[in-house]
Amino acid sequence: MNAAIQARTRGPLRPPELAAAAVFGALTAVLAVVTGLIPVGVAQVLVALPIAFLAAANRMRAVVAATLAASVVAVVAGGPFAAAAVVVLAGVGTLVGFADRRWGNAAVLVVFGGSLPGGVLLAALLVGLLWIFEETRILLLDTLVTSMQGMARAFEAAGAGEQFLDAVARTTEFLRDFWWLWIGAAVVVGVVGTALLCFGVFRMVAQSSRRSSASVTWPVEDRAATPAPLPVALRLVSYRYPDSRNDALADIDLTVSPGEFVAVVGRNGSGKSTLARILAGIAPTAGLVDRPGPVGLGAHGGTVLVFQHPETQVLGRTVAEDLRWGTTGDIDVEHLLTRVGLAGLADRATEDLSGGQLQRLALAAALARAPKLLIADEITAMVDTDSRIALIDLLADIARDGTAVVLVTHLDDEAASADRVIHLEQGRIVPSPAPPPRRTAVAAAPPPEPLPILELRGVTHTYAAGTPWAHTALRDVSLSIGRGEGVLVVGANGSGKSTLAGILAGLHRPTHGSCTLHDTPTADLHGAVGLVFQQARLQLQRPTVAEEISDVAGLPHTDRDYAAAVLHRVGLSVALAERPVDRLSGGEMRRVAIAAQLARTPRVLVLDEPLAGLDVAGRQELVSILAHLRTVENVTVVVISHDLHGMETVCSRTVVLDNGAVVDDGYRAVAE
Repeated sequence: MNAAIQARTRGPLRPPELAAAAVFGALTAVLAVVTGLIPVGVAQVLVALPIAFLAAANRMRAVVAATLAASVVAVVAGGPFAAAAVVVLAGVGTLVGFADRRWGNAAVLVVFGGSLPGGVLLAALLVGLLWIFEETRILLLDTLVTSMQGMARAFEAAGAGEQFLDAVARTTEFLRDFWWLWIGAAVVVGVVGTALLCFGVFRMVAQSSRRSSASVTWPVEDRAATPAPLPVALRLVSYRYPDSRNDALADIDLTVSPGEFVAVVGRNGSGKSTLARILAGIAPTAGLVDRPGPVGLGAHGGTVLVFQHPETQVLGRTVAEDLRWGTTGDIDVEHLLTRVGLAGLADRATEDLSGGQLQRLALAAALARAPKLLIADEITAMVDTDSRIALIDLLADIARDGTAVVLVTHLDDEAASADRVIHLEQGRIVPSPAPPPRRTAVAAAPPPEPLPILELRGVTHTYAAGTPWAHTALRDVSLSIGRGEGVLVVGANGSGKSTLAGILAGLHRPTHGSCTLHDTPTADLHGAVGLVFQQARLQLQRPTVAEEISDVAGLPHTDRDYAAAVLHRVGLSVALAERPVDRLSGGEMRRVAIAAQLARTPRVLVLDEPLAGLDVAGRQELVSILAHLRTVENVTVVVISHDLHGMETVCSRTVVLDNGAVVDDGYRAVAE
């Protein structure tokens, strides 16, 4: 039978709610302290915004927790008056968030109607306190009168007439005699104005962020119920994302039993990740999902989902802290870390981990919950070849221990380790396709006379230098890269490849040594070295493709014709310029990120794991684009990767990193 899912409106805060309360509470406290130093009243609206966003998506007790945390910090940093301001502005933010969530288009009226009595109540409280504490009131009014009199004398010295001075004197007398009226009115106007302004800013930001995202609703289950996610049967299941005209999945019939190792294979955009979400508890738009009990997403003995990008799942400050996040009992940290290949890293700061190490940590955190169903969505995309083989073997071992494993992948060799392979195409299950014909690769040749343009001399880089958490990622690296050269940088996870990419692009200034482009430190340049991140989505910051390209290019406005021309340069349709970035496939995001960097006409293009998460066709297209940029347009291309397939047509030189040091730098065949 179907698991009963009910709204959770009571009970203690869940780990995601605690995380949200902590983050938004800290942000509120920081803004309260910073805006307290800004002599502009409008800046105080910023303090209410984090609570407004928290209230728009969470329970009241999460809002209360965040407000209390922010108030404690405000007391320490600014005293009781700062804490009082945080409480008042948090109340404004709470009103804005809940009004937007419950009343939609009528929310502005609710904000006005709710802030008006709140302002009157706060005004009455303040006037009452000034009435009781007479000495404070007298001091306040005497200061005001003295200021007004000083202003009158200044105007008199400047030649102001008697009529103006008389008006200032009458105004001063009114403010002194009717202090309760103008102070109360100012408080009411301030509260109502702050609430309306906060609502306007909130709506503007919220609409901008929602415009390009196709959101899904994860189920909220009764955590007291025992998870029973397996066996799970999908019967004629279809799913269509909000605002989409086509089904992402259609007529899916699939059963997953305990202890099975199932691989789901297909091209980018075929519906693999959507199927993983359905198995993890998302309700289909059509069809039936039958399981014996609650899916138990994230619960002990339930279902765990490990995503392609581990940054979205790593929450702890250290590796051990992240493993314990959200768990209720004792866990064997060292055993879990050893099992996923992270032995000895329990005390390592999570921000110092490489992409592959973060992926292993996310898998270890999933195993800490002893799941019945483990769904791995492209988890090998960011790891080296040896680590990829080890992770697939680990997933097979987990399945043999009784946990059902569903692996989403586009690599046939990974799928071969599974008990059963499900092929998806355009959202439907299809028979196993014939293998694509192998293309003969033409090895790239080095430039005839490469003129050195990018120089690294004795580069050493240490994260958190001078602290107990110091970690040296690069050690005495010296390289010379020529104009129009293609260089492949390889190495195991944690060898320093991503740190090297950041230094080449000028994101990091080396702790020791130098990295220069034509004798100028790359950290002092802007746009001369383009960098495409491992996760291309993280660097696409604007709502649409045209806005992203125009913004990165530094144009004062969105130039759709220019964006279309740049898209054509990387083999994308010009019609893509108007598409929201969240509606792009993984391969399209990667090419849009490259197009945006090319719009800055860089001399060097650095790509960090450009093939990660791409299917065979996407890899071939991207490799062809990079080869064209290098050989035809003479762009220097540096590829940071553990995936060598196809790179021989782009790069003629391989640099090998090991433990932060260059152990090989030669013009040998990339595919060797």
